[in-house]
Amino acid sequence: MGATSKNNRQFSKRFYIGIWLIITSLVVGKLTQAAFIIYFNNDLIRKLAVVIYLISWPPFLLGIAWAGMEYAVKYNRFFTIKYYVEKFKRR
Repeated sequence: MGATSKNNRQFSKRFYIGIWLIITSLVVGKLTQAAFIIYFNNDLIRKLAVVIYLISWPPFLLGIAWAGMEYAVKYNRFFTIKYYVEKFKRR
């Protein structure tokens, strides 16, 4: 059963890692924003929150590049007129 689920995977492992990077980065970013607001009077935590927030951006951008590129390549055909013309002709 494990082999069939691996063969049914639509995207590569890199795509799923990209999605994980995006989600993780967004969660870390929101947590640091909350810490920044909650502990606004604490200078150390405020500065640390800003640094962590900035560090969360590169994984986010890498995740967009990995997941976005593969998704765009896989589904780009749906955004062309040629695809729909050929599909209409086949009917």
